[in-house]
Amino acid sequence: MSRLRYVIRHEFRLTAANKAFVILTILGPFLIFAVSVLPSLLAQSPGAVASGKPLALSGAPPPVEQALTATFSGMGIGVERVDDAAAAKDSVLDGSRIAFLSLEAGWPDSGKAVWYSKSGAEIALYSAASAVLEAAAREARIVESGVDPALVAKVLSPPSFEVIKLDKGGAEEARGSDSFVEVLMTVLVFVMLIYMTVLLYGQMIGRSVVTEKTSKTVEIMLSSVKSQDLMFGKILGLGLAGLLQYAVWVSMAFLLKRFVGPLLGLSLPAGISTGNLVWLVVFFILGFFLYSSAYAALGAASEDEQHLGQMAWPLIMFLIVPLVMISTLVTSPDSTLVVILSLFPLTSPIVMLARVLVSSPPVWQLALCLALLVAAVAGTAVLAAKIFRVGILMTGKRPKLKEVLRWVTVK
Repeated sequence: MSRLRYVIRHEFRLTAANKAFVILTILGPFLIFAVSVLPSLLAQSPGAVASGKPLALSGAPPPVEQALTATFSGMGIGVERVDDAAAAKDSVLDGSRIAFLSLEAGWPDSGKAVWYSKSGAEIALYSAASAVLEAAAREARIVESGVDPALVAKVLSPPSFEVIKLDKGGAEEARGSDSFVEVLMTVLVFVMLIYMTVLLYGQMIGRSVVTEKTSKTVEIMLSSVKSQDLMFGKILGLGLAGLLQYAVWVSMAFLLKRFVGPLLGLSLPAGISTGNLVWLVVFFILGFFLYSSAYAALGAASEDEQHLGQMAWPLIMFLIVPLVMISTLVTSPDSTLVVILSLFPLTSPIVMLARVLVSSPPVWQLALCLALLVAAVAGTAVLAAKIFRVGILMTGKRPKLKEVLRWVTVK
């Protein structure tokens, strides 16, 4: 046991004292802030993308210009009437104006409105301009037709429609039109944290084993410790480093939610809650031990790092599949395919976490997921220990799958 503790302490210090580990630990909270907070901040203040730059406007009738000015002034953006379209486009290209809105002669019937910008990606701004122009064109046509504007407004007014999220405790939460983006960004942050850390630490263990094997260092180490202690010491040491990293990230998220958000007046995503952060840590621990054990076995069975990369591709694919299906996880968390993936151990750390964030999965499915994960971790650890014991000393050739399976049966 003392030798196991020594290996754990050595691997923990080797990982935690690394500059890359410190930098990633520090930058992690800023990544969370950038992905989860900035979109909501920009949604609350679309004019922030303008950075004080005005909007150039040409060809708009006075009532339309007044409506546009009122709308964009609320975003902190000025509207400047211009007569020279070429000069206005040049001002957009040189960055002195955010965009140029041109209404051609005959608008809204025979002419069209054109939004010129440097990127064409200011969706919040040109959507606001489009809404103002649509309302102005509708009003002008109503006046021309002689129909009572009040009657038309009543006919065109949409009925009330609300989206309410139900919780099993009986609570009801109103959701707005931007809820999908908020939920998607929250799920993306949590899923990416699991994906990057599990994959990173798994690869670190695999490469460490391959390096020690090819350099013959492992032969010296095995003269002092058992192969099983060496493997589990590496896994537990990196696991402690990972938990330290997650402790920093969870603490920063808690401070952001509890103090920084209210101080800045930001409405932070509801998904960043204490309960969801706990689930993040739980699924990281289970996913880490599952993939780290598999990577340790692959490292022992590999001849070099290139061989390890080839053998690890099936593992990586199981981590990539949930990322590809991220929109499906958010929009259809209870579909048959998603439920199956949330119970399958190699994908469940990511998929079940996404389901927990989006909706409340049935308790029996959550319990079954955890039970299968724990069983998979235990089974993988046992098999990995057997492969590690034999493969760590095998050099000079690339073992075939049949030979690796034979190692598992060695007593």
